[in-house]
This record gives sequence, structure tokens and C-alpha cells, in this order.
Amino acid sequence: MCRSADNQKFDMNRSLCFCRDIAAAIGCVYSVAGTAVAQVATTANEEYRTHALREKAASEMGSNFRGALERTGPLVESLGLRTGDTVADVGAGVGHLLPYIVKRIGSSGTLFAVDIYPEFLDKVRERTAAAGWQNVHPLLGTERDPKLPENSLDAAILLDTYHHLNFPDVTMRAVRRALKSGGRLFIIDFYRSRPNPQANLDQVHRHVRLDRDDVVKEIEAQGFKLTKEWDHMAFSWSQTPFTYVLVFDKR
Repeated sequence: MCRSADNQKFDMNRSLCFCRDIAAAIGCVYSVAGTAVAQVATTANEEYRTHALREKAASEMGSNFRGALERTGPLVESLGLRTGDTVADVGAGVGHLLPYIVKRIGSSGTLFAVDIYPEFLDKVRERTAAAGWQNVHPLLGTERDPKLPENSLDAAILLDTYHHLNFPDVTMRAVRRALKSGGRLFIIDFYRSRPNPQANLDQVHRHVRLDRDDVVKEIEAQGFKLTKEWDHMAFSWSQTPFTYVLVFDKR
């Protein structure tokens, strides 16, 4: 999704989405006077409106440079996943996180790669087959339901995905049901209040719906409790962290 690995500049609508392989406009409905009102992540998801656009995005995702640029290895290491864990990558896109998670959970663990776009999951299947992973399971969800089995997960990870959710409250309740007692939720996303090498602040405001503290409030309202938070320095040349990590326990 980046225009060029040499100039290290990113287009906002691609880069913030690229930074996740994105996709997962998996959910957000608010009840107002008894009426469900959708909060649509229109700008963040505009490059995924049609099959043709999704096919194009899928073909551009998964850059070989992405892991190094975003320091994905150290990020996943910091989450403390354990051998044998059952993990869901919610908003898996074309599978950027998969090798990093598989390395942590080992062959005795289980990984659900969830997305709402079949075009992206086709790439996940290709990557899984090529790597010979027997414990990675692509899972087609919907905008409101990731279709995860209840009480099955030790961890759920949403990397650069939360701001793409069209129905976040419904989605997070579904994720909560899928977590075991003691299971953890990891939200890694962009600050709305900080510019970054990918975009100026005005572009960030159009792309990212909420800043960190409001994300915490929104998720805690769905039965979670924030236990840890820190900043992740994605790009070595960035002077200010523009990505945060939130860790929630299931209440």
C-alpha cells in the first residue's frame, strides 16, 4: 500500500489502511431512544467499497518492508502471547500479523484470522498454505459479528482496525463473548491528536474517528477493563509515537 519503499511516504487512505492489511469494518451500533444508529467509518473504509477496489487493495497489501518499518516483531513480542494460546486476529486483512503470532503460540496454539472481506481472506489462505500452517483458520465475519466461537480465546488482537469498525459496540460484545475468563483484548491503533509520517493532522482527523481515551471509554462500556497502555514507536525516524497499545481484561 505504500507508494514507494524508497521515499518512505504513505498516502493516508492507503497507509493507515496498509498499516493493518486492514479491513475489518466489523462493527458499531448505538442505541438512541431505542433506535439502533450506525456509526459508519466512511472515510476510513472508502477504498474497500467495491470488489474491484478490494481486489486492488489486497494485491498491494503485505509489503515485504512493512514488518521492518512498523517494527511488528517487537510489537507482537510485547503482547506476551504464550505457547498454546488461542488467538484471534480481528481485521486480519491479508495476514500481516500471522507469522509473528504463529511464532509466539507455536504449533500447539490456534489462530483465527478474521476479516469481513473474502478477497483478503483468499490471500490469507494462500499465505497459510504456502507456509504450511495447520493451526491458522481463516474466518469470514460480518460487520457486526466476527463469528468467533464463544469462550475460546486467550487473546484477541485488533491492529489498526478499531477505527475501521462500523459497529464497534456490537463487535466488541461479540469479541467479549469469544474470550475465555481471563482472556485479554489488545487494541493497537492511531492517535487522532498526533500527526505522523503517513499523514498530516487534518488527514488523521478525517480517517480516525476517536482518540485513545475515547476508545478506552467506548470499549470499557462493553464489559472490558483497561489494565495496561503504552505507546508503540512504529517508524524509527518518527520523533513522536503516533500509535498506542491498549490491553483490556474481560470483566
